[in-house]
Amino acid sequence: MYELPQQVRWLLQRFEAVSHSCYLVGGCVRDFVSGRDVHDYDFATDALPEEMIHFLSEQPCQLIDTGMKYGTLIIIYQSLRMEVTTYRTEQTYDNHRTPKQFHFTDDLTADLARRDFTMNAMAYHPDSGLIDPFHGQADLHKQIIRCVGNSEQRLQEDALRILRAIRFHFTLNFSLDPACEAAVIKNAPLLKHISQERIQAEFQKMLMSDCLNLLQNLRKFQVLPYIVPGIREILHITQESKWHCYDVFTHTNVALNNTSGFSFIEKLAIVFHDFGKAHCKYLDAQGNAHFPNHQAESCNMAKQALYEMKYPKQMIQEIVRLIALHDDYIQADELHLRRLLAKLDMNYETAFSLIRIQYADACAKNPVYAEKQLQILQQAKRLLQNMKQSGFSIKRSDLAVNGNDMIKLGFRNHEIKEVLDWLYEQVIDQCVSNQKDALLTHLKRKESD
Repeated sequence: MYELPQQVRWLLQRFEAVSHSCYLVGGCVRDFVSGRDVHDYDFATDALPEEMIHFLSEQPCQLIDTGMKYGTLIIIYQSLRMEVTTYRTEQTYDNHRTPKQFHFTDDLTADLARRDFTMNAMAYHPDSGLIDPFHGQADLHKQIIRCVGNSEQRLQEDALRILRAIRFHFTLNFSLDPACEAAVIKNAPLLKHISQERIQAEFQKMLMSDCLNLLQNLRKFQVLPYIVPGIREILHITQESKWHCYDVFTHTNVALNNTSGFSFIEKLAIVFHDFGKAHCKYLDAQGNAHFPNHQAESCNMAKQALYEMKYPKQMIQEIVRLIALHDDYIQADELHLRRLLAKLDMNYETAFSLIRIQYADACAKNPVYAEKQLQILQQAKRLLQNMKQSGFSIKRSDLAVNGNDMIKLGFRNHEIKEVLDWLYEQVIDQCVSNQKDALLTHLKRKESD
């Protein structure tokens, strides 16, 4: 017996009152059985969509019927959103994604048989208990992801299931059943039929799970090129340098291993931070590898890939900005940090993001040479925290003089910006206080030198 929210019990009672069966299904049952927190409640019923509308329309709940074509009704009762779908069977699929034909049925087992994995093909009702025709509970206890029925057929029906299988593998730390794993690898090219939005939703869940060796495993499953455009270019780029002990791809994978607790944007910046090395490598006379200007090339490649991945423009800009600065090594020096904050328009969160990214990057380098940098970054983080707590923040727009003041002094056109930029730098470097008289005197002194 599982503890159900009052809203869930209320909904089950409404169906029982009109002699219709209704069961909890899918992820919520899986999470109940495995002892995890439940966040979404989905139901399956023998009631047809029109019947549900009829007997629920007089109830104190909100009904959203946008999914009625597929038998789905969303019910919001006391702020809890619940989704109820009529039992159905599915036949052929369009483009390895959407069922082309489906039929409503009154058979719960037939409805469960169309689902992806055995652990998601269970149903529950507090009176009748767990309904588990495909042994999902046993697979949960064994920590195995197994397809319902034939693995290859199940993944070919809906290619998104390929990524769902891999995502559950990472987020639950479960093994893939051998037949399921073989089907994942064989059918990976079908991901070209899946929208980028769907692919990236799954990738985000994988990234945020903080699982180890994510990129290496995605490569093993042969799905990586369909998730991260352009990543093939860094797969075999070696780094003949005392600073490195991995090739570029392995370095990126190890750096990502050190991003536990990072934001999604920071993790994506790590994924793309060295893409440009594929186009910038050269060997000197001693056989040492160099990658001049790889930050700029990485920015260009990341921008193109993230655009293809359908990420919002603002998110892309934030990621590219972090990549552009990831190799500008941060120092544990207040003047250095003041200048960094000035460059970032006093955005402390971006500065902390850069420290985190550079730390993860250094963790994936030769530890003999990276140890000092790691210590410096830890010190810089503490110093930056102190600066934030002290309230240090002088933005360019806070400068006590402006363009009109410069015009009065006889400056014109581009000279105005150049002088104001210089004065701002002087304030940041604590060469002069941010007061109008002091700034004008400082400027006159410079002009007279």
